[in-house]
Amino acid sequence: MKDILAITCGIFQAEMAALAPRFPRLRFVHADSMLHMRPDLLQTHIDDLLAEHPSGKVLFIYGDCTPRIVELCRQPGFAKTSGINCCEIMLGREEYRRLRKAGAFFFLPEWSMRWRQVFERELGFAGGRGAGEMLREVHSHLIYLDTGVMPVPQALLQEISRELVMPVTVLPTGLNQLEQAVEAAQERLDG
Repeated sequence: MKDILAITCGIFQAEMAALAPRFPRLRFVHADSMLHMRPDLLQTHIDDLLAEHPSGKVLFIYGDCTPRIVELCRQPGFAKTSGINCCEIMLGREEYRRLRKAGAFFFLPEWSMRWRQVFERELGFAGGRGAGEMLREVHSHLIYLDTGVMPVPQALLQEISRELVMPVTVLPTGLNQLEQAVEAAQERLDG
Protein backbone atom coordinates (compact mmCIF):
# COMPACT_ATOMS: atom_id res chain seq x y z
CA MET A 1 0.00 0.00 0.00
CA LYS A 2 1.46 3.36 -1.06
CA ASP A 3 0.22 5.39 1.90
CA ILE A 4 2.97 8.05 2.00
CA LEU A 5 3.23 10.85 -0.53
CA ALA A 6 6.95 11.42 -1.21
CA ILE A 7 7.47 14.89 -2.69
CA THR A 8 10.92 14.64 -4.17
CA CYS A 9 13.28 17.18 -5.68
CA GLY A 10 13.91 16.29 -9.30
CA ILE A 11 17.64 16.28 -8.56
CA PHE A 12 17.02 12.87 -6.94
CA GLN A 13 14.64 11.47 -9.58
CA ALA A 14 17.04 8.86 -11.02
CA GLU A 15 18.39 7.99 -7.58
CA MET A 16 14.93 7.50 -6.10
CA ALA A 17 13.88 5.41 -9.11
CA ALA A 18 16.78 3.10 -8.24
CA LEU A 19 15.79 3.06 -4.55
CA ALA A 20 12.01 2.82 -5.08
CA PRO A 21 11.82 -0.97 -4.52
CA ARG A 22 13.24 -0.39 -1.01
CA PHE A 23 10.38 1.98 -0.22
CA PRO A 24 7.15 0.28 -1.31
CA ARG A 25 4.96 2.60 0.76
CA LEU A 26 6.17 5.76 -0.95
CA ARG A 27 4.20 7.30 -3.81
CA PHE A 28 6.77 9.50 -5.54
CA VAL A 29 5.95 12.87 -7.06
CA HIS A 30 8.96 14.71 -8.49
CA ALA A 31 9.29 18.48 -8.72
CA ASP A 32 11.63 20.19 -11.18
CA SER A 33 14.95 20.85 -9.45
CA MET A 34 15.10 24.33 -10.98
CA LEU A 35 12.31 25.35 -8.58
CA HIS A 36 15.06 25.44 -5.95
CA MET A 37 16.28 28.62 -7.64
CA ARG A 38 12.90 30.27 -7.02
CA PRO A 39 11.74 29.41 -3.48
CA ASP A 40 8.43 31.26 -3.88
CA LEU A 41 7.52 29.10 -6.90
CA LEU A 42 8.69 25.98 -5.06
CA GLN A 43 6.42 26.85 -2.13
CA THR A 44 3.46 27.36 -4.46
CA HIS A 45 4.23 24.09 -6.25
CA ILE A 46 4.36 22.21 -2.95
CA ASP A 47 1.02 23.66 -1.88
CA ASP A 48 -0.46 22.66 -5.26
CA LEU A 49 0.89 19.11 -4.93
CA LEU A 50 -0.54 18.79 -1.43
CA ALA A 51 -3.93 19.92 -2.73
CA GLU A 52 -3.79 17.53 -5.71
CA HIS A 53 -2.60 14.50 -3.75
CA PRO A 54 -4.37 14.38 -0.42
CA SER A 55 -2.54 11.91 1.78
CA GLY A 56 -2.40 11.09 5.44
CA LYS A 57 1.40 11.29 5.49
CA VAL A 58 3.89 13.34 3.46
CA LEU A 59 7.63 12.81 3.23
CA PHE A 60 9.80 15.47 1.60
CA ILE A 61 13.00 14.28 -0.04
CA TYR A 62 14.45 17.77 0.06
CA GLY A 63 16.86 19.92 1.99
CA ASP A 64 15.72 23.11 3.71
CA CYS A 65 15.05 24.63 0.29
CA THR A 66 12.04 26.68 1.32
CA PRO A 67 10.58 27.78 4.66
CA ARG A 68 7.35 26.00 3.68
CA ILE A 69 8.98 22.56 3.86
CA VAL A 70 10.51 23.29 7.26
CA GLU A 71 7.22 24.74 8.56
CA LEU A 72 5.15 21.77 7.37
CA CYS A 73 7.56 19.27 8.91
CA ARG A 74 6.91 20.72 12.36
CA GLN A 75 3.38 19.34 12.06
CA PRO A 76 2.22 15.75 12.59
CA GLY A 77 2.01 13.75 9.38
CA PHE A 78 4.99 15.46 7.73
CA ALA A 79 8.71 14.63 7.70
CA LYS A 80 11.75 15.43 5.56
CA THR A 81 15.16 14.04 4.92
CA SER A 82 17.78 15.50 7.25
CA GLY A 83 20.16 17.89 5.56
CA ILE A 84 20.28 21.54 4.63
CA ASN A 85 20.60 20.74 0.92
CA CYS A 86 20.80 17.87 -1.55
CA CYS A 87 24.57 17.56 -1.24
CA GLU A 88 24.42 17.17 2.53
CA ILE A 89 21.69 14.56 2.10
CA MET A 90 23.96 12.61 -0.29
CA LEU A 91 27.15 12.95 1.76
CA GLY A 92 26.02 13.12 5.37
CA ARG A 93 26.52 16.16 7.56
CA GLU A 94 30.14 15.67 8.61
CA GLU A 95 31.51 14.78 5.16
CA TYR A 96 29.57 17.63 3.54
CA ARG A 97 30.96 20.13 6.05
CA ARG A 98 34.49 18.78 5.71
CA LEU A 99 34.44 19.07 1.91
CA ARG A 100 32.79 22.51 1.97
CA LYS A 101 35.40 23.75 4.42
CA ALA A 102 38.07 22.43 2.02
CA GLY A 103 36.59 24.65 -0.72
CA ALA A 104 34.44 22.22 -2.70
CA PHE A 105 31.56 23.20 -4.96
CA PHE A 106 29.37 20.20 -5.75
CA PHE A 107 27.70 18.91 -8.88
CA LEU A 108 25.08 16.17 -8.73
CA PRO A 109 24.28 14.16 -11.88
CA GLU A 110 20.99 15.91 -12.68
CA TRP A 111 22.32 19.45 -12.37
CA SER A 112 25.53 18.54 -14.18
CA MET A 113 23.46 17.77 -17.26
CA ARG A 114 21.80 21.20 -16.90
CA TRP A 115 24.79 23.19 -15.70
CA ARG A 116 24.52 25.82 -18.42
CA GLN A 117 20.85 26.36 -17.63
CA VAL A 118 21.73 26.77 -13.94
CA PHE A 119 24.55 29.25 -14.49
CA GLU A 120 23.26 31.12 -17.54
CA ARG A 121 19.50 31.20 -17.22
CA GLU A 122 19.00 30.86 -13.48
CA LEU A 123 22.05 32.75 -12.18
CA GLY A 124 22.36 35.17 -15.11
CA PHE A 125 25.91 34.42 -16.26
CA ALA A 126 25.50 35.00 -20.02
CA GLY A 127 27.61 32.51 -21.93
CA GLY A 128 28.88 31.27 -18.59
CA ARG A 129 31.12 34.35 -18.33
CA GLY A 130 31.76 35.40 -14.76
CA ALA A 131 30.53 32.13 -13.22
CA GLY A 132 34.01 30.77 -12.67
CA GLU A 133 35.21 34.03 -11.15
CA MET A 134 32.27 34.05 -8.75
CA LEU A 135 32.85 30.42 -7.74
CA ARG A 136 36.59 30.88 -7.29
CA GLU A 137 35.96 33.62 -4.73
CA VAL A 138 34.84 30.98 -2.23
CA HIS A 139 35.62 27.58 -3.80
CA SER A 140 38.88 26.00 -4.89
CA HIS A 141 37.60 22.95 -6.75
CA LEU A 142 34.57 21.13 -8.11
CA ILE A 143 33.37 17.71 -6.97
CA TYR A 144 31.00 15.58 -9.03
CA LEU A 145 29.01 13.33 -6.69
CA ASP A 146 28.80 10.02 -8.53
CA THR A 147 25.66 8.37 -7.22
CA GLY A 148 26.17 5.36 -9.47
CA VAL A 149 22.86 5.67 -11.30
CA MET A 150 24.41 6.81 -14.58
CA PRO A 151 27.83 6.71 -16.20
CA VAL A 152 30.11 9.54 -15.12
CA PRO A 153 29.90 12.18 -17.90
CA GLN A 154 33.66 12.62 -18.28
CA ALA A 155 33.51 14.85 -21.37
CA LEU A 156 30.91 17.10 -19.75
CA LEU A 157 32.95 17.37 -16.55
CA GLN A 158 36.01 18.34 -18.59
CA GLU A 159 33.90 21.03 -20.29
CA ILE A 160 32.66 22.34 -16.94
CA SER A 161 36.19 22.36 -15.54
CA ARG A 162 37.53 24.17 -18.61
CA GLU A 163 34.72 26.76 -18.69
CA LEU A 164 34.78 27.49 -14.96
CA VAL A 165 38.58 27.24 -14.79
CA MET A 166 38.48 24.95 -11.78
CA PRO A 167 39.68 21.39 -11.28
CA VAL A 168 36.99 18.73 -10.99
CA THR A 169 37.18 15.39 -9.24
CA VAL A 170 34.70 12.55 -9.11
CA LEU A 171 33.62 11.31 -5.70
CA PRO A 172 31.75 7.98 -5.73
CA THR A 173 28.94 8.30 -3.19
CA GLY A 174 26.56 5.53 -4.12
CA LEU A 175 23.06 5.71 -2.70
CA ASN A 176 23.64 4.57 0.88
CA GLN A 177 23.44 8.00 2.55
CA LEU A 178 20.33 8.95 0.56
CA GLU A 179 18.69 5.63 1.39
CA GLN A 180 19.47 6.10 5.09
CA ALA A 181 18.10 9.65 5.03
CA VAL A 182 14.81 8.52 3.45
CA GLU A 183 14.60 5.56 5.83
CA ALA A 184 15.12 7.81 8.88
CA ALA A 185 12.52 10.32 7.65
CA GLN A 186 10.00 7.52 7.11
CA GLU A 187 10.68 6.22 10.62
CA ARG A 188 10.05 9.71 12.06
CA LEU A 189 6.83 9.87 10.07
CA ASP A 190 5.69 6.48 11.38
CA GLY A 191 6.87 7.18 14.95
